[in-house]
Amino acid sequence: MADPFASPAVARRYADKVAFVTGAASGIGRATAVRLAAEGASTYLVDVNAEGVQE
Repeated sequence: MADPFASPAVARRYADKVAFVTGAASGIGRATAVRLAAEGASTYLVDVNAEGVQE
């Protein structure tokens, strides 16, 4: 089965959008931040674990 998220339309669906992600150092917050960035969003990451966010 083809990956529905691999299409160019989905890959840039958040272009020109800004996302603030809290809890971005691990878990769901990290996965969300990675996905939004991959789909074109400018992301701002926040977490009490500053080292985790820098990774």
